[in-house]
Amino acid sequence: MKRSVCAAAICACVLASGGTVFASPSETPAATPAVEIRAEQPQRQTKRIAIIPLIDRTGGWLSREGAARLMDRMDREFHIPLNETMHWVEFINEDDAAKALDEALSVHGKKAKPEIAARDAAQALDADLVLFMVMEQCYQRIFYGGWRWDGETYIESAASLTVYGYDRKHDRLIRVPASRFERTTYHPSYEAEELAMDALDEALREAHATDAIYPLSSNDSLTNEAYLKTERENKK
Repeated sequence: MKRSVCAAAICACVLASGGTVFASPSETPAATPAVEIRAEQPQRQTKRIAIIPLIDRTGGWLSREGAARLMDRMDREFHIPLNETMHWVEFINEDDAAKALDEALSVHGKKAKPEIAARDAAQALDADLVLFMVMEQCYQRIFYGGWRWDGETYIESAASLTVYGYDRKHDRLIRVPASRFERTTYHPSYEAEELAMDALDEALREAHATDAIYPLSSNDSLTNEAYLKTERENKK
C-alpha cells in the first residue's frame, strides 16, 4: 500500500511539472562534438585583357615612333601595381589577339563593325576586355608666311582615331571617336602626332575601359577605388 502511495505521489509530481521527466546523470546522452565551421574565402579570379596593336589607316603619315607612343599610352591605361605578384590581370599575347580580331573581321566581310568583331574576338580569346585603336587620319603641313603672314611659321595639322572594344563584364560594345585640328602659328605641341596623343587621352577617358576589370577582386574594392581615384587625378 505504501508503495502504491509513493507511486501515485511521483505521478502527481510529474504531471505538475508539465510532463517532463529528467533522466539521472548516468542516463544523460554524451555531448555532440562541436563542429568547426570555416567561412569559405572568395577565390581571386584573374582578368584577361587583349590590347591589339594599332591599326594604321593614315597611308603612311603616322611614323613608327608615333605608333609606338600611342601603344605605350594604351598600355599605361592598364598599369596595375603589384600585378606580377598578385596576378590580377593576364595580358593576352598581342599576335594571338590580332589574329582573333582579323578572323572576326573576315567573317563579317567588308561591312564588318570593329566593335562587333571585338566582341567575337573576346569570345574566341575568353577575354574580359578587348581593346584597340584605329588611326584614321594623321597629317600636317608646315608653311612659312610672307608679308601677308607677318613672316611667321604656320602649321596645319589634324589627327583622328577611334577606340574600339568589348567589355564582357557589362556586355558593352566600345566605340569612341576623337579628333583634333589646328591651323595656327607653329608650335611643337600642334604637330599631328601630338594631337593624336591628345585625342587618344580623350577617347580612353570616354571609353571607361578599366571598368571591365575593376574591382580586381571582391576583397579589394576599397583599394581599387582609391587606386582609380589616384590614377584619374594623375591624368588631369
